Amino acid sequence: MAYGFSGYAPALRTFPGVSADGKAHVTREPNGHPEADGGWGPPGPPRPRPARPGTGPFPRAAATGPFPRIPAPDPAAVDPWSGTTPGYEFEGRRSRPGWGPGRRPDPQGRPEDPGQAPARFQDPPRRFRYTPTVSQPLSVPSPPRPGHRPPQPPPPQAWPAGGPGGRQIPAAPARAARPGQRAAGAEWARLLRSMLPQPVERRWSREFLAGLEFKGWGVRVAIPILAMVVFGVAVVVIAGANSGNAGPAPPATALGFPPATLAGNMFTAADSGRGISQTLGRVTSAGDEIVAVGSQAGARIARAQFFVSPDDGRSWTMGTVRSAGGGVPPPGHGAIFVAGGQGAWVALGPGSIWTSADGRIWTLAPGAGMPLRPGDQISAVQRTAAGFIAVGANVPGGDQARSTPLVFLSANGISWERLGSARLNLAAGPGGHALDIRYAAAAGKLILIAGDVITTKVTGKPRRTVPVQAGAAWLSTDGGSTWVPAGGPAVAPPGPGAQPQVAGVAAAGGGFVLLRPATVAKRPAVDVYFSPNGLAWTFAATLGAAPGFTAGTANGGPDGAVVTGQAGKTLTAFVSANGRTWRQTRPFGAAASETISGAVLAPDGAVVTAGTGAGPDSRQPLITLTGAGAAAARVDVAKIPGAVEQQVAVNGLAAQGSTQVAVGSANGFPAAWTSVNGGISWTRATGATPAVLSRPGSQQLTGVTHGTMGWLAVGGVTASAAEHPVVVVSADGSSWQAVDPEGVFGGPGLFTQAAAANGQGYVIVGYQRIKQVRGGRVVSVRTVAAAWWSAVLTGWQRAGDAVAGALDGPGGQGTRQMLAVTAGPAGFVAVGSHGDQPSAWTSADGRTWRQADLPLPVGSARAALQHVASTGRTIAAVGTAVTTAGRTAPFAASSSDGGATWAESALPGPAGLTSVTALAAAGGTFTATGTYGSTPGHQNVVIWTSPDGSAWRAAEPAGQGLTGPGIQAITSLATSGSTLTGVGFTASPAAEQPVFWQSPVR
Repeated sequence: MAYGFSGYAPALRTFPGVSADGKAHVTREPNGHPEADGGWGPPGPPRPRPARPGTGPFPRAAATGPFPRIPAPDPAAVDPWSGTTPGYEFEGRRSRPGWGPGRRPDPQGRPEDPGQAPARFQDPPRRFRYTPTVSQPLSVPSPPRPGHRPPQPPPPQAWPAGGPGGRQIPAAPARAARPGQRAAGAEWARLLRSMLPQPVERRWSREFLAGLEFKGWGVRVAIPILAMVVFGVAVVVIAGANSGNAGPAPPATALGFPPATLAGNMFTAADSGRGISQTLGRVTSAGDEIVAVGSQAGARIARAQFFVSPDDGRSWTMGTVRSAGGGVPPPGHGAIFVAGGQGAWVALGPGSIWTSADGRIWTLAPGAGMPLRPGDQISAVQRTAAGFIAVGANVPGGDQARSTPLVFLSANGISWERLGSARLNLAAGPGGHALDIRYAAAAGKLILIAGDVITTKVTGKPRRTVPVQAGAAWLSTDGGSTWVPAGGPAVAPPGPGAQPQVAGVAAAGGGFVLLRPATVAKRPAVDVYFSPNGLAWTFAATLGAAPGFTAGTANGGPDGAVVTGQAGKTLTAFVSANGRTWRQTRPFGAAASETISGAVLAPDGAVVTAGTGAGPDSRQPLITLTGAGAAAARVDVAKIPGAVEQQVAVNGLAAQGSTQVAVGSANGFPAAWTSVNGGISWTRATGATPAVLSRPGSQQLTGVTHGTMGWLAVGGVTASAAEHPVVVVSADGSSWQAVDPEGVFGGPGLFTQAAAANGQGYVIVGYQRIKQVRGGRVVSVRTVAAAWWSAVLTGWQRAGDAVAGALDGPGGQGTRQMLAVTAGPAGFVAVGSHGDQPSAWTSADGRTWRQADLPLPVGSARAALQHVASTGRTIAAVGTAVTTAGRTAPFAASSSDGGATWAESALPGPAGLTSVTALAAAGGTFTATGTYGSTPGHQNVVIWTSPDGSAWRAAEPAGQGLTGPGIQAITSLATSGSTLTGVGFTASPAAEQPVFWQSPVR
């Protein structure tokens, strides 16, 4: 359909971190979903979409996330908003039971110790906190204080097996307890005992002996012997309870998982707005208060922004946002239009409606926003005496010739009534009809709208009637229900060189002004007409400049009107207090580097403009104050608290002993961070030369691995640069060199997705889009799987087929993409998709590959494997399927023979949108992470564990960085020794930052 707004999400990514010793082979994808670019085709590097032109001043931007999405509408469909800002269509978050550390009464009914203070005055309880580092044993908490009862942790929730098609996972066969299981059980028992409340220490033996009267030496000897016997029996009982004979060890889901750590201070970036895309939409005012709306993208999640000034633009703060229930709203929901005053404000954007009583505190209304139909577009919003009006057009299939006018009316800004062309019945002269409504203004109870009409004209010799497009205006006196022609400038004396189009309308001087383009001395100009009632019009002035003047935006109110536009290469404005006499302001910007989206005239005569600065690597909001007698002053948006967020994303992770390397992006540059102490502290890496990491456009690293010669990281371009693989190598993880200038990475349409290493060398997998061009036009695009290999991190070679068509298909047909790779004893195993089916590839040395398709999960229309990991000859892979009903569901596949044959299984999980984001293997077991939630904007972490890759159990962990408002995701996993380490992010409308997570290997 051609309405609504789709949050863009990057494509499937899987990136391994593989140790050379074969202990742990890990793949990951930073955003964890099986589709991108609106279809199931092969994805590019995780990337926001480049801006594409809309129908207004706001270019389309991108938003990323960790979840799969339903295929997007046809990209040729028309955007309903006059240029959209990034965001997701989210809804209210479902509630979940809370866990509190409430004090429990003594089970035996004993009163409190009189020596203790009441519970509310006691010291807070000691909390059990897991903080081990790589290669360190589990720490055991100190025994609790006497009389102290620590809080009980919530048990993780588990679900029965199920997945696409409703199939159940068979229970794993019972096995004899192994020594490792018995040791784990004993350790768990000791951990539980350490957390139990301990009684006050009492020397019961001394009290017992002191209470007895011993008459002879025989009794004095017998009593100690009896005590030793009792103690020995107790030891035997406890030891028996800890032995494997009493039953199996607790399942992994019963052990619980520690919370994550907010890691914004660990993974640092230089102060810069680079890599962040912020756009400002319209601006409005009521008295001294000014509000500009927009959104921020460039990080993983977009967020709405409200810039508020209480003093005519002299100082600025960020507005507060909340959900309809008063809590934290979901991320995204950027606004484009804003109108308000008289105690009621509204801001509208793709899939969102925000309301406010004062312009400072904004509430996201429930639902999916405006009641748009296919083809609906919005071009302006105004406050009226009866509420609000939004105007635009319905453009079926993007065909402007079939466009019809459109009006929405609302009394409260939340509920809107749609009035189509049949109800509006806008007059357009004999044989004519209205096409659209582009402008709106309100003065008291009067509403003026203007747009384009198709009418007829008699011309030529011989005389003939031809259709022509012109401007027209209509007036309403009843809040927008009925409309009459406004007369317009056609009945007034025209200015010199006047043209029939309308360039804008605004309220001023208790009436209205109407603008239309003109030509003066062969240069563009603007004619202004004034009307006190919207019916009788008089010519007022011509707005012009030496290099010419072209109108951009117009706005007005009780304090007058302002018209911004372009004069030659500069931006300027004209202001009027009464709509009849006009003055030009000082220039306030360069037309080539700034787009103006709105302007208001403050009571003191100052002009406040909102716009967006267009740079090669970012888009920044621009707020400017100017006037007729004062030089323009630019507001420093970076100094507004909360206005600008740094762009930091941690996408991939690998470990070798106590050294860990994380990769991602910072300020739009590829970035890497190194820890030599198991993740306790991190240092940002550098390039051997500035060009290694300081690249043009927006680029990032998405996966990293370690081998015998050092570290290898891969990634790609996300925006504002030509598509090209990013491949860098390092001996120690701290200083990196680029190898992607090698010719093998120079072909068109190449994408590097993931990497792995073993004792034989290194492998990179991905795909290539091959375009067939005829007559300068692309006639077809096909995608082939691609792989590269190197023994020593240099001299890279393109891999080939071990069997014809394994990578590029028989006869060059078919669509194939490699998304993840792992290394095992038998060589390398990669996974991805072939057409709509999940697929796997195997290679003994990474140089030639064999391919085999896996069957679709039951009930699925298409599926792809996104992550793969190995332990010994056992391979496990996880991915996401799209069911025939359009829902996404995770699934798994496993191989016990090094990837030669595969068996499919389901990944059980909570209800809602679920996807996989990372996979790791260590100690003979597998751990996968994913996200789940009711909507893409409300996502928590889910963890799956499996002893063999075929039977999985799910747990819903609790704690910081794992659950909470907004989106939480663990996007990469690595193992070293007995510690599992993950990186990811948490995002809310207030902020977004990386997270760091560690847990014992289950």
